[in-house]
Amino acid sequence: MSTYEEEHNISPSQNPERGRNHQTLSRIIDSFIHQTPNSNNQSQNHSHLIDSNNIASTTSIESLTAALNQLRTLEHSDIANSLINILENEPKHEGVNSEFLDTLERIPINQLSNEEFCPICTNKFKDDKYPLVVKLPCGQKRKHYFDLECISPWLVQNSTCPMCRTNVLEFEKNRRKLIDEEIKKAKEEDSEEELEEEGWDIYG
Repeated sequence: MSTYEEEHNISPSQNPERGRNHQTLSRIIDSFIHQTPNSNNQSQNHSHLIDSNNIASTTSIESLTAALNQLRTLEHSDIANSLINILENEPKHEGVNSEFLDTLERIPINQLSNEEFCPICTNKFKDDKYPLVVKLPCGQKRKHYFDLECISPWLVQNSTCPMCRTNVLEFEKNRRKLIDEEIKKAKEEDSEEELEEEGWDIYG
């Protein structure tokens, strides 16, 4: 999966000020993992991202819960509170892999309104100069948008959508199954038509 810098073709030293009011989930987790005694204040002043290729190895239930708790306390994120309850009280669903994260639909900035925000960190998408916004595969009529930096740590640990509890792995598996069945049916119909045409040629 591409990092923020790779997505926007910039080096880490060129990383622009992102204009965020609050930290995203992955950056809070990253500050926990790499925190040193004097780094707490620094972590709040720099846009340091988790290497998304290694997110599965660096994200743990403990650090995810702690980061969500921070968002719940400081940013009053209702979804963060809901996700903590899921982790503590509900059966755990298998997380997704980096390949699945790569397939998430990216939402162009011109399709976002000025008021739309990530439900996890509560940041408005357009407050970020270079937003990486994705849509979860919960169904065509559902527009569940998230910062990639917020939803990735969650999906690595739990494959349910924070908004509707849809198991995105199961949903995508069933969607692909239906597509495969439609393709198979179309091929069979094409084969039948070809046979009928060949039969007419014989009697022609």
